[in-house]
Amino acid sequence: MKRWLGMSVLLVLLTAALAPSTHAQQTWSSTEEFRTEYLRLLDSLSQRIPSSDQSSWAVDLRGKIADLQQQVKALSDTQLDQFSKLTDGQAFTRMIDGLNSGDRLGRDQRNVKNAPSLDGAPGAVIVPPDFSGAVAGTTCDTSPTSAATIDGEKVGLYVDRGLSLIAEVACETIVEVLGEGTNAPFCIAFGVTKGVEVVLDSLIDHQLFCNDLLAGATQDAILADVINVHGDVGALDTHLTNVNNQITNEFTALDTHVTNVDNHIANEFTALDNHLVTLFTQLTGQITETTKLLNADLRQVMKLELTPEGLRKIVPEILTCTGTNCPNVLANCPAAGCSWNNVGPLP
Repeated sequence: MKRWLGMSVLLVLLTAALAPSTHAQQTWSSTEEFRTEYLRLLDSLSQRIPSSDQSSWAVDLRGKIADLQQQVKALSDTQLDQFSKLTDGQAFTRMIDGLNSGDRLGRDQRNVKNAPSLDGAPGAVIVPPDFSGAVAGTTCDTSPTSAATIDGEKVGLYVDRGLSLIAEVACETIVEVLGEGTNAPFCIAFGVTKGVEVVLDSLIDHQLFCNDLLAGATQDAILADVINVHGDVGALDTHLTNVNNQITNEFTALDTHVTNVDNHIANEFTALDNHLVTLFTQLTGQITETTKLLNADLRQVMKLELTPEGLRKIVPEILTCTGTNCPNVLANCPAAGCSWNNVGPLP
């Protein structure tokens, strides 16, 4: 089962790595571009360790980075080509840029660590944290590493672990299934990525350790200054109470205004409703009058049609009536109903 799984993984990896170069062309313009970017990553890691730090940790880490740089420089074009196909060039470059930008942000923040205190703050009373004492006996700096820098390094670590995992599986599969030696491109790639992973892990652990020491010094200073800031806290509490009362009053006034607006809108809708009722009443009356006028006119037409030629006359009121006041010109028809020449008395 393990052999079959290894063959499957190998086929997938070899298909991606040994396929026609269209994908590689989309990822890296050349193998040298990949070498340059990988060396840029290692340079960025090297810059994380100050040259003034001669501790065993720093010396060992600088040695590991230098070895990795030599390994990458010594890779042949064939080995480098296979290595480059394990990652997407655009994503890899963005990762390095993000790591470097985070580092720049960290340096900028350290440059403003001694900014003057805020206006009105009792700077002479507050005792600053003893950062120097907190890191005494360690290789830590008195300035913390920014969250952006550590985040960039973690992103780089995750990307590198992904590359390392792919290279490791490919290396083990090639050695086990095909009998290749550990100098195969995937095995070399695994060695390089594993070395970068060790460096990043060490850097991140060291920076987090130092940040914890500095954060502890800050907490100690805060605890020591509790008595000094007690008066300020009391004043702030009074100020917040006043602000809260003011906000409450503003909300009360706003609530009253909203209620007045609501009442005004309700009154407007009531007036509008009454107006609409009046209009509908008027419209109903007009429709009723128009209907009666139309009925009177139709009866006059029917009477004219049922009256012999020469005897036809229009009832004069029909010409001036408006509806309910119109006469029914067929009201005098016999009980049996109106018929030809039998429409009741003529005018």
